[in-house]
Amino acid sequence: MKCAKCQADNPENARFCANCGTQLIASSPQAQTPQPTPSKKDEEATKPLPTPLRELRRGAVFAKRYEIIEELGRGGMGRLYRVLDTKINQEVALKILRPEISRDQQTIARFSNELRLARQVAHKNVCRMYHLGEHEGMHFIIMEYIPGQDLQSMLKMTKQLSVGTAVSIAEQICEGLAEAHRLGVIHRDLKPGNVMIDRDGIARILDFGIARSLEARGMTESGHLIGTPEYMSPEQAQDTGIDQRSDIYSLGVILYEMVTGKVPFTGETPISITM
Repeated sequence: MKCAKCQADNPENARFCANCGTQLIASSPQAQTPQPTPSKKDEEATKPLPTPLRELRRGAVFAKRYEIIEELGRGGMGRLYRVLDTKINQEVALKILRPEISRDQQTIARFSNELRLARQVAHKNVCRMYHLGEHEGMHFIIMEYIPGQDLQSMLKMTKQLSVGTAVSIAEQICEGLAEAHRLGVIHRDLKPGNVMIDRDGIARILDFGIARSLEARGMTESGHLIGTPEYMSPEQAQDTGIDQRSDIYSLGVILYEMVTGKVPFTGETPISITM
């Protein structure tokens, strides 16, 4: 190690120059010890976790754009709100994804790809999907807001529907599915909770593009199967590959439930139902 003052050579572990006595600053332990370059894994580990979901009350503004009007519901994916898009002065639906979903970059990438396809489905019997966004580590989906009542709530109140009403709703779901399938988009989680009956009595299919994005995870981190066992086709339950026929199977179960007031297959656990 060279002395900065007299340029004399000194041993690496020397603290002072043997020639002139000048302190060798560069020989301090901190200067001598090279700092390891953080690995990609270390960088990922030190990244802040997504902000936990918090209560958003009426009047709060999310992402500096969406003013909360009311909370519409909560589920395995996150929370759904009716909001006012202040940029275009229009009501839309805001779905804020759970932190564990936002944290999974592969799932978010699939969401982005699937929503790109789902946005192409423009049909009166399908809820429009707009875009996937991010705010303060939280990912969210903006979709069309449809005032009305979902089919699941209707069935809870009435138990079963008249044959005419059931057939009318089933026909409308068929129309929406036909357009989506024509574009190569499969729902994968069709159920009464994902069918909204608007104020004009028109059936609208919700959440296209979401189930497939989660499917590659197999199960959520809370341990629930992706999809709803009562409406899930056998090939989907067995993970043997599915196509548009799986949606048609789910529609058949919905039609059965509308006219009988019950689903065709039940069980104490999701596995027993799918079996």
